[in-house]
Parts: sequence; structure tokens; C-alpha cells
Amino acid sequence: MKRKIVKEAPKHQCRDCTHSYDWHEKDWKGDLFMCKCPFHTEGKYSKFLSDPQCEHFKLRGNG
Repeated sequence: MKRKIVKEAPKHQCRDCTHSYDWHEKDWKGDLFMCKCPFHTEGKYSKFLSDPQCEHFKLRGNG
């Protein structure tokens, strides 16, 4: 019987990345949930702010 390999869940999301920009599309509560990323199809298409971090992730500063 094979053992299941458990992947570690990513600690951060796109909303925590310094590369995410142009946050848009508000939900019914008024929170933004879409962004653009220069590494995701050269910034042409939107991503969800709740997507897991990618290999280009850089933590956004507090300021």
C-alpha cells in the first residue's frame, strides 16, 4: 500500500505579494478579490487575491 504524500499548504496568498497590482472587482461586501500579476501571462489576465503563492512570491511590506 502506498503512503500518501502530504504537500505543505502555502503560507501566503497573492494578496500578500508585492508584485500584485490593479486590485479590482468588488464582492457584495465591498472587498476586492481580483488582481493582476506581471508573471501571470505577462499581466494580461486577472488572478484571484486568494490564490496560493507562486515561485515569484515576494512578501509585501507593512507600510
